[in-house]
Amino acid sequence: MGNKISLMAVLLVAPQLSLAQTATDSWDNLKRLRSGQRIEVVDMKLKPVQGAYAGYSEEAISVLVGGDLVSVPRANVFSVKNRQGPRRARNAWLGLAIGAAGGLAIGWAKGATYHEEGETGVFMLVYTPIGAGIGAGVGAALPAGQVTVYRVKR
Repeated sequence: MGNKISLMAVLLVAPQLSLAQTATDSWDNLKRLRSGQRIEVVDMKLKPVQGAYAGYSEEAISVLVGGDLVSVPRANVFSVKNRQGPRRARNAWLGLAIGAAGGLAIGWAKGATYHEEGETGVFMLVYTPIGAGIGAGVGAALPAGQVTVYRVKR
């Protein structure tokens, strides 16, 4: 019984881990940024420059800070972060769906081990909303304010 639940937990978490492992050491990742998007460029001295993305070339990245266009040479860039706003609603919905699926699976597993005939549905009805609520809460609590787009290779 415990092994089934552990396996289900691993299967639910594995896709999120694979999504989190994207390569950030490619300068070409800056193609994903849109003009005017809020970013943060951290130089090699760990001094951040925050502003609106203006563009990049092979030599530098440009950021609009206030009314000034600041260009940071590629050799001086330590990291570039997309400073998107929090996505609590999206994360809550995603957490709700994942939690509901997990609750449904746990309810099915518990119901399958119960000795009374026809009780599996009851367990699924009980555990699905519990999992959905927990998933929605965790999803809404996750911070998603910054995504690293580029980071110099170590």
